[in-house]
Amino acid sequence: MSSAVLFTGDGPFVTITKGSNHSLIFIERRQLKPSRWQAVLGLYDQSDLAQPPAVLQNIDRIIINPHYMKETKDSDIALMHLQHKVQYTDYIQPICLPEKNQQFLPGINCSIAGWGKIESGGPTSNVLQEAEVPLLSNEKCQQWMPKYNITENMLCAGYDMGGIDSCQGDSGGPLTSEDGDKWVLVGVTSFGEGCALPQRPGVYVRVTKFVDWIKNIIY
Repeated sequence: MSSAVLFTGDGPFVTITKGSNHSLIFIERRQLKPSRWQAVLGLYDQSDLAQPPAVLQNIDRIIINPHYMKETKDSDIALMHLQHKVQYTDYIQPICLPEKNQQFLPGINCSIAGWGKIESGGPTSNVLQEAEVPLLSNEKCQQWMPKYNITENMLCAGYDMGGIDSCQGDSGGPLTSEDGDKWVLVGVTSFGEGCALPQRPGVYVRVTKFVDWIKNIIY
C-alpha cells in the first residue's frame, strides 16, 4: 500500500491524513513559502504530473511544529493546508492517524514509499517506490546511531544488514502499518546516515506523539 503525495516545490512528499478536508502531514526544512509549493495527488509516475488520475493542488498555509529543533531534528513535523477540498478517488485516499496511546512494537514490519534516490548518491526514481522495514526499539536505534540523540519523538526502522531504507528525497514520506482493514500512519520520514547501510536505520517522526497537536489544528 503506497500512500503518498508529491510536492513540486522542493522535492519531498507527504501523506494525506483524515481530519479536515484539506490537511496533510509533512516534513521539510527548506522553502516554507506556501506560494512556492503545489501538491500532486494520485501520482504514481512523475512523467504524468499533469495527467489524470493525478490532481494538482495549491498550498495556502504551512504550520511548523513549534518544538521543531533544526540542530537535533527533534519534532521534525509540520502541516500543509490545501487550498481546496480533496476529492477522493480510487487513486486518492486518506490514511488514518494512530491513537495517541497506540503501541507499535519493535519487529513489526511497516511500509515506506517515495520517489527519492534509489541508492545513496544515485538518481531519484520517476516511479513511486515501496519497501518494507521492521521497527526497532529506540534503545537499539541509539546504539546504532551514536551520532544522534534518538528522542521519544522519534522511531527507527531498518535492517541489521541494511539493504532497504528510505533515502534522500523521501523526507516527509509515510511509514505505515496495516491494522485490520485500514492503514495507519506510524511515522514520517525524517533523516538517516547514508542510505541502507548496515546498522544505520532510517529515523522517523513518531506520529503518536503529535496526534493531539495535529487534531488541534485540523479539526
